[in-house]
Amino acid sequence: MKTQIIRLSILLITLFVSYPTFAQKEFVGKINQANKQGKKEGLWIENNTHYIDYMYYHNGNPNGMFYRIKKTNNSLVWLGELSNGDYSGIYYMFSDYGHLIEEMKDFQKNIKKSIEHQTQGICHFSCYCINYYPNGNKKSEGTLLFDDTPVMDSFEYGEWKYYDENGNLTKTKVFK
Repeated sequence: MKTQIIRLSILLITLFVSYPTFAQKEFVGKINQANKQGKKEGLWIENNTHYIDYMYYHNGNPNGMFYRIKKTNNSLVWLGELSNGDYSGIYYMFSDYGHLIEEMKDFQKNIKKSIEHQTQGICHFSCYCINYYPNGNKKSEGTLLFDDTPVMDSFEYGEWKYYDENGNLTKTKVFK
């Protein structure tokens, strides 16, 4: 499993580096450029306090592969894709040691307006989330609700399954 994750990561990073952007020809090979309307276009590399983010933009909207590198050890933290500013595809989160710790997929707008969290209010988005132990076995899985980002202020919803380190189902819990 670990070898497959490493191979997948290398493949995705290779695809990302060679990924044809939606940018106009004048932006190919350049970084942190703006188009004639002053909006982000092409590859942007943003240096934050703890991370370096690599993201493609088209007409000011995040559009394409995204990955985040942790500065302290140059490790891959996040790998995913955005489509017109929305989460899409599968997002992978890695530990400092390189093992997969979380996978999020099936991103969608929350069309059930009745789904509301007690402290958050109505959560506008949902995704399916799988958490992993360092040995590669599932730790938990279920639906997350969130408003802006699934990384922060997300809430478990519906049926969640929890597993021990050997992959055996230990409990099921329903969140409302």
